[in-house]
Amino acid sequence: MHWVWYTLRMTEVKIPVAENILVSLNMDAGELVSAMRREFALKSFRDGKLTLAQGAAFCGLNVYDFISTASQAGIPIIDYSIEDVEQELAQFVLPCS
Repeated sequence: MHWVWYTLRMTEVKIPVAENILVSLNMDAGELVSAMRREFALKSFRDGKLTLAQGAAFCGLNVYDFISTASQAGIPIIDYSIEDVEQELAQFVLPCS
């Protein structure tokens, strides 16, 4: 197995926030950034725009903690329809003779 190491180019996004907003939220700037990253990662994962690993990396969590966070937010980790499950199960059902 060969590992490929590469550096991703990063872009910094700055959002001005009025001080009274931070006071109303009872957060400092770091807490607000963490909360915004987490919520955006969860929404993007739910909408299928980010993978599980991308969502975890975006909000600074490991995959296991992101799974737990998504589950607590009611976001399914595996999004199978009933039809998908039936197709999967049909592969294991042997005909009776």
